[in-house]
Amino acid sequence: MLPTLHDHLVAAYAESGRPWPPRASTRTTPPPPAAAQQAEHLEHICSWHAGCCNPFFVAPLPERRALVADYGHGTIAVVCLLSGSILHVISLPPHTEPCGSSALRRPLGVARSAASLYVVDGAAACVLQLDLEGRLVRSFGGGGDSGLRACGDDASLPLLAPYGCAFAAAEAGSACGGSERRHSAGAREPLLYVVDSGRHRVVAYSADGRPRFAFGRRGSGAGCLHDPRGVAVHGGTVWVADMCNHRVALFTAEGAPAGAFGRHGSGPGRMQYPAGVAVSRSLLLVSEYVGGRLHVLSLRGDALQLLTPPPAAAPPGAAGAYLCAVGAGGGCALVPDTDGAVHVFAVKRAGPLERPPSPPPPPRCAAAATAARSQEAAGEAAPRAGGSRDERVGRAMQAAGLGDMLACFEPGDLHALMPAVYADAAAHPEVYRHVAAGR
Repeated sequence: MLPTLHDHLVAAYAESGRPWPPRASTRTTPPPPAAAQQAEHLEHICSWHAGCCNPFFVAPLPERRALVADYGHGTIAVVCLLSGSILHVISLPPHTEPCGSSALRRPLGVARSAASLYVVDGAAACVLQLDLEGRLVRSFGGGGDSGLRACGDDASLPLLAPYGCAFAAAEAGSACGGSERRHSAGAREPLLYVVDSGRHRVVAYSADGRPRFAFGRRGSGAGCLHDPRGVAVHGGTVWVADMCNHRVALFTAEGAPAGAFGRHGSGPGRMQYPAGVAVSRSLLLVSEYVGGRLHVLSLRGDALQLLTPPPAAAPPGAAGAYLCAVGAGGGCALVPDTDGAVHVFAVKRAGPLERPPSPPPPPRCAAAATAARSQEAAGEAAPRAGGSRDERVGRAMQAAGLGDMLACFEPGDLHALMPAVYADAAAHPEVYRHVAAGR
């Protein structure tokens, strides 16, 4: 019978003359800085309840207005930014031409271009394109679409459970290798990025609804997503709120993986089911669904400020609210919650003028390209040891399985880390009871 890890630890401690098990550490994790000590990049201005049933996403508009996606009423409302007073309602009846039976039933995401308004309808699993007067132009992304060229395992399939969307205007750029994702003149065409939570991916469409490419698949490794929700595009980078991986995943505008940051937890830089992501004045804003907090980060993922919207706006008897998808623009940010309140923040200070991290360079030889494709197909970055112990721990925290996690460590790491594990178990016994029960 092989000795267990427990037997090895008991023997190791006995050899060093120390008792087993070790005492739980008395050190505690320092609390996040108080609001007064944090840099005030965002300031809460007001909170209001409009005549909306369930606002999931709110986007600022010019002239102190805002666009509310109300999935409870199945409408898009234009409201006053500071009071929530409804100014105009867009509602599409069933069987509206030219889209057959498409109608606005459960709007979950909204994006605006210079000439169109794009609305993600979660109930119909499609995208509705409207003109700026609210008239229906077309629907796309549903089961009738075809022609989405394969660039992932499930890229040719129609949208299953779409959520957020973001529009990227045309940008100048150099053509690269004859890529079909750029015009021949070298400019990146305008694209609408739609999160398909049901298939754990993001699909890119042209401005008139033609499918272009898709990226992402279920998993926790590089380039993978797990139940993604929100999306933002800025400066050639796509940020995705990777909800069940408790992180923000980064991709290039063409869909290549460009990194990720965040992990599960309640401290600064740690997330609990992020539902929305937005960029404003070189700041990255991330709203948590379960945690109920709004993260203010640099474009590289550095934690700058952590906000909790005030509960005063909730109606009497309302339970603690979760946050929905954050929207930003024009120097303000808006985030609705599950109690029907919309919280308005002013972006007071811009973040550092930096570009997001660049994606890794492409492989230089055929063998490296083959290895990279095999690794990408597995959905995981190859675990490796080396570096400082803190760096190895960081890599292990991102590993998908026990084998990959252990491959990140060197021989002495587990012995040094076990006291911290016991201390954490003593401080959070409820978590370890779930682990022991196999749940």
